[in-house]
Amino acid sequence: MHRLAIAALPLALLGTAPAPEAVKLDISLSGLRSANGEVRLCVWHGAAKFPDGKCGGESIVVPAAAPSVSVEVPLLPGDYAVSLIHDENGNGKLDTNFLGIPKEGVGFSKNPKISFGPPSYVSAKFDVAADTSEAIRMKYFL
Repeated sequence: MHRLAIAALPLALLGTAPAPEAVKLDISLSGLRSANGEVRLCVWHGAAKFPDGKCGGESIVVPAAAPSVSVEVPLLPGDYAVSLIHDENGNGKLDTNFLGIPKEGVGFSKNPKISFGPPSYVSAKFDVAADTSEAIRMKYFL
């Protein structure tokens, strides 16, 4: 009987653990070339489908305000990456030319070098343990 009670004790304690508290991620975006359209921002919690342009769910949309925009996002502690587009024509997607080169601005957390295709999740990933700030520079190719 005592063995059962001792074995059940850790399971009972699992239910009493406090839920992690949300922290604040302040994103400052610089280098917008115009105030046309909107900025579509995606916060990724894991490498799966990063960045597929669909945000793995809902994107955060704010009006473009050249030359900079600030956004505050509540998050639970963990590893994240941010991707964003400057959707200048407001059509809800990243427009590209026939070669796949973006016609609109893009940006990623940690400002990784972009050559052929988007950066990896690992190169854009950062840790959020407490209130955090991330400065992102927009990049335009055309």
